[in-house]
Amino acid sequence: MTSTESSLDARVARLRQARQADSETKTIRTQGAIRDLLNAGQRISFARVAREADVSIWFIYNTPAINAAIRNAMSDQAQHGREAAAVPRPERATPAGLHADLALACEEIQELKRERDALKRRVQLALGAEIDNAAHTDLVRRIQDLERQNQALTRNFAEADARAERLAGQREEAEETTGSLRLALRKAMRAVP
Repeated sequence: MTSTESSLDARVARLRQARQADSETKTIRTQGAIRDLLNAGQRISFARVAREADVSIWFIYNTPAINAAIRNAMSDQAQHGREAAAVPRPERATPAGLHADLALACEEIQELKRERDALKRRVQLALGAEIDNAAHTDLVRRIQDLERQNQALTRNFAEADARAERLAGQREEAEETTGSLRLALRKAMRAVP
């Protein structure tokens, strides 16, 4: 045997070992997925186990131990139902227990609603008082602003009125001057031969 053949055999042996280790890891992961699905009371199927274990369907069908484990779990669920596999007998809820839990939950919901309504009323009262205080302060401030604006407008109006009277007087003077100039112009035009 040559050194090339022996190194090739060594590589093939390492690949077989790696493949065997990968297969063992997948088998352990798949068995764990079957166990978890049974404990959770979920329906067992080849596809679901493959999805949960993150392995291929081919691996599940072609690994005899996994294939048998899935078939046994499916058979067990068919005979005993899924809930029997998921919940141990002492922990199963009875109708009376469920009714008691429902009654307690309804009572707690009513109490929480009453507490919510009381808090809502307190918040409304607090906001109302805050709005009243803010509204009073804002109204006083707004009235003061309006009074200042009114005084400024009154001053502006008085100044505008005085300016309008001055302009009216100036217009009358300009009209008189214009009339006098027209009259003088006409006389001058008549005087020219």
